Amino acid sequence: MKASVRSKYGSPEVVSIKELEMPTPNSNELLIKVFATTVNRTDLGILKGTPFLMRFFTGLSKPKLAVTGSDFAGQIVAIGENVKSFKVGDRVMGFGGMGAQTHAEYLSFGETRGIITIPENINYEEAAACIEGAFYAINCIKSVNPKPGQKAIIIGGTGAIGSSIVQFLKFFGVYVTAVCGTENMELVKSLGADKLIDYK
Repeated sequence: MKASVRSKYGSPEVVSIKELEMPTPNSNELLIKVFATTVNRTDLGILKGTPFLMRFFTGLSKPKLAVTGSDFAGQIVAIGENVKSFKVGDRVMGFGGMGAQTHAEYLSFGETRGIITIPENINYEEAAACIEGAFYAINCIKSVNPKPGQKAIIIGGTGAIGSSIVQFLKFFGVYVTAVCGTENMELVKSLGADKLIDYK
């Protein structure tokens, strides 16, 4: 399979495309054929090894994972013997915060990691494009434990994380005030914001 590989921290120039062996899933892993992925802010931080604190998770002097990438959308082509939540043929999308080696044609991914099935009404490209912001958003929201009738203000309602938080909070019945620029007010309103503040 082809994969995006690097052996040291640095700018995009340290990355090259190489032929690697296809991974074999462990007993609790899925083998996924990747149809779409992104290059996002998480990938850039991992590529450069910045902020330096990140290196305590990704490798102090050089990257622990050679293959780049943190999010994906694809289809399961094989499963480990202990996998219970997914089956071969499922369309799935997922995110691995400190790297998941998703910039490859195939990847192995744990069934209890950040992975869900793709809704029928979206394609692989749409799934890959929305996963990183939604992942960070839901983890922020879990720490708050939102309840119907509460109020929240989202500063930056049009970013990947902010636009996801608006939608999640509305799902939980929260009254949402969102801050954004003039040109994005209709978009944020369409995501469910109850009140808009134009920072301009």
